[in-house]
Amino acid sequence: MIKKLPSNLINQIAAGEVVDDPASIVKELLENSIDASSDSIEIILFDGGKKKIIINDNGIGINKDEIKAAFKRFATSKIKNAEDLNKINTLGFRGEALPSIASISEVVIKSRAQKEVGHEYKISYGKEVHLKPSSIECGTSIEIKNIFNNLPARKKFLKGENYEYRKILSLFKIFSLHYSRINMKLINNGKIVYDLKGSSLINRICALYTNGISNSLIEIKFQKDNYKISGYIGNLSLVKQSRGNQFLYINGRYIKDKLINMSIYNSYRSLIARGEYPFFILFLDLPSNYLDVNVHPKKQEVKFENELQIQHIFKLSISEALKNITKTIPSYNPIPLSENIQTSEIPFSSKEITSEHILTASNSPNYTQNIKNAEIRLNRTEEHKIEIESNNVWQIHNKYIITEITSGIIIIDQHVAHERILYESSKKSIEEGEGLSSQKILFPQIVKFNPENYTYLLEIMYYLKKIGFEFREFGDNQIVIEGSPSNLPIGKEEETINEIIEHYIKTKNTKSEFIEYMASTYACKAAIKAGDKLSSEECKELIDELFSTEHPYYCPHGRPIIINLPLEDLDKRFERH
Repeated sequence: MIKKLPSNLINQIAAGEVVDDPASIVKELLENSIDASSDSIEIILFDGGKKKIIINDNGIGINKDEIKAAFKRFATSKIKNAEDLNKINTLGFRGEALPSIASISEVVIKSRAQKEVGHEYKISYGKEVHLKPSSIECGTSIEIKNIFNNLPARKKFLKGENYEYRKILSLFKIFSLHYSRINMKLINNGKIVYDLKGSSLINRICALYTNGISNSLIEIKFQKDNYKISGYIGNLSLVKQSRGNQFLYINGRYIKDKLINMSIYNSYRSLIARGEYPFFILFLDLPSNYLDVNVHPKKQEVKFENELQIQHIFKLSISEALKNITKTIPSYNPIPLSENIQTSEIPFSSKEITSEHILTASNSPNYTQNIKNAEIRLNRTEEHKIEIESNNVWQIHNKYIITEITSGIIIIDQHVAHERILYESSKKSIEEGEGLSSQKILFPQIVKFNPENYTYLLEIMYYLKKIGFEFREFGDNQIVIEGSPSNLPIGKEEETINEIIEHYIKTKNTKSEFIEYMASTYACKAAIKAGDKLSSEECKELIDELFSTEHPYYCPHGRPIIINLPLEDLDKRFERH
């Protein structure tokens, strides 16, 4: 028997398309506040939005006679007829958000239109509770709580607090970048996360990231026919290995379009490696009848009248901007995208406080025996057996180490050799022991992260401490680094932590691959560098340690460590027969 579903059940079904997590609720309510001409918006979260969401604005408000109507499905003030779908200039227009939200939560809305008395309307899981006068002074305040309590099957699919909170942080950034003239405030569990004053786009970018980012931005101003592209792209200092700093807006609406993004990436093709992502905040303005935004209830997808032409225009505008080499190359002193660091420095030359590289003390057999053991390993991959000839060792150009063997000479890259040594020892310590030893920092560093990255930091804190970092929380989104891995050069702490966080953001796992990445990142930062002068004893100790490793031929990133130059090849070069 076919029958029409009750309206409340229809709303709950529709809510699955519009509202599936706290972030989607915040998105719909933010769009309503912006459409209401607000110039100040405050978002208050409890438990990352899972427990309660409050949004206050100073917009035009809602009349008493229209408050109830706002919660009726397909009721909207944004469009009136089918023709309006071809010229949509508001963020909301479908009339689905409020009834969908009200069907899966408890809602209390207070609003006051100009020259009217304010009113409060409460609706609980689709059922009206009351409509009464309110003392609200202006605009609208809406409170959403107990999300999905009437739908346990839906509620159980919500992720942890940090996960849901990060989605809202990402959403906040999307809206605050485009609507830079609006005061935007975000509070979570009583703590102010952002308090952004209305300003220009460049000032808003600096407020969300760091003031130093302005030196790494390239402004885009491009117009062709009826298309206008504006905004900023980042130079090579802002390239990252994970997505998250790509913002695309069409006629004021944030959208996701893989093909347009690919056109932008292709403009950087000769400048960045595969798997790297540039920074961009770009706005495309075009006649509203050139696109259709009524594709999906979440309104993050659009259809274009001529998508190929739009892709070409994006690629053309970006390629043109990147032709300025002086702006495109990395900034002299690049500042990380999402962090600020405050460091106490000693007021004299670093040469006076930097000690010589001290290699890890060897616990392996004696030098000659290690050479022989390594040659046994080498013999597995070489056609000719290598036998030790002498213990003569030389360092050339402060970069390579050369030593004799019976069949010729071997050349070792000192940096990747030390990297392999540190990698294997650190990986073993993390997996089997108590972790790496730590060295105290004379002047502890205060590092500030953006709110999103800080939540990731908390998730991998255990692993960072296993590789030798000692730090504690210090205020909102800040830590104080008091100790670092024993071989890590002073000043590399923040950079190393950021790289590990970025990799975690990209992979979202802490399995064996993550431990390997942590160990390889630490090893790369801590290893001696090309150009470092080593004594004869240090060279020998380096070889000693290298030949004690399981894999002395390649560094953790795949670069060769040892080159074997057979004597017969030398003889051929000198035409000895």
